[in-house]
Amino acid sequence: MRTFLIIALTLSLLTVGAFFYLSYSEGHSYGARKDDQRFEVNQGENIFSLSQRLENSGLIASRFTFMWYLARTGKTHFLVAGTYSLNGSLTVTEIAFMITEGKVIPRDIKITFPEGWTLSKMAERLTANGLPGKEFLAQAEKPLPEWRAQFDFLASLPAGTSLEGYLFPDTYFFAPEATAENIITALLTNFGKKWESIAKQSNENGGAFDPKRIHSVVTLASIIEEEGRTKEERDMISDIFRKRIVLGQPLQSDATVNYILGTTRLQPTLKDTEIVSPYNTYQNKGLPPGPISNPGLVSLHAALFPKSNPYYYFLVDINTGETFYATTFEEHLKNRTLHGL
Repeated sequence: MRTFLIIALTLSLLTVGAFFYLSYSEGHSYGARKDDQRFEVNQGENIFSLSQRLENSGLIASRFTFMWYLARTGKTHFLVAGTYSLNGSLTVTEIAFMITEGKVIPRDIKITFPEGWTLSKMAERLTANGLPGKEFLAQAEKPLPEWRAQFDFLASLPAGTSLEGYLFPDTYFFAPEATAENIITALLTNFGKKWESIAKQSNENGGAFDPKRIHSVVTLASIIEEEGRTKEERDMISDIFRKRIVLGQPLQSDATVNYILGTTRLQPTLKDTEIVSPYNTYQNKGLPPGPISNPGLVSLHAALFPKSNPYYYFLVDINTGETFYATTFEEHLKNRTLHGL
């Protein structure tokens, strides 16, 4: 009888000890691997194989602690299949919570295209994120004929023209298997929504907007995007450029020269401004054949709604970034001398 009591007491102590040890380990034990790992929970997987794989991956110290926690909390059948970002710095409780609540890695790829980016820069970002950047660039430079029918704003797009200017800069989420056509369609759809909101304002302020003007507006907006920094500057510059066009003066936009050369100089050299190209607004009057970048909403709005002002010239101090305006060419030359430009 005494032996039986000793055995029973020993088993009770071991059970209590195991209970407290496993309960303590739930929130105080860690795996050996501290770097983030992509860990896949398979569809229909049971806790035995899952806990073994977690232990083998160095994400948890003991598979028994993991199984104990799931059993104690009644979550053995709540495993959510998917890909997770896990590391050994997480406790068993934290890992179990993520796996049973489905805190998976977002499947879609997040891509942000800043305002003023060209098609080639967009393509580079897509490629860097595992998406078909090369195919994207090829299709954007030679648009599919059906896009003209699908998107009204492309009706005025000259034959042989790329989609430069019409792929709206924004943050997008693309599936890993997204095609170039899928991506371009998403960007064009977004442009359509933004343009509709601007055109609506035009209608409210004085009549229907002429769809044939869209290409000219987008082209001007792309130059304004590169020439101005703030909304105020872009609204002012828009009016200055419009007046130059009416008077038959060259726009003399440094941004168009940079576009031709593929550079980002704050002030092109005299030799740069002499390059032969239809996009060179130092040598050619009026707007270039098409946009030089993909402008954002502020620049599109500025191109359509300029802020009236008395100026005909402006320049930007390459050291301070400050913009200086002038009403006459003499004042403009004075500003250039004053600021060493």
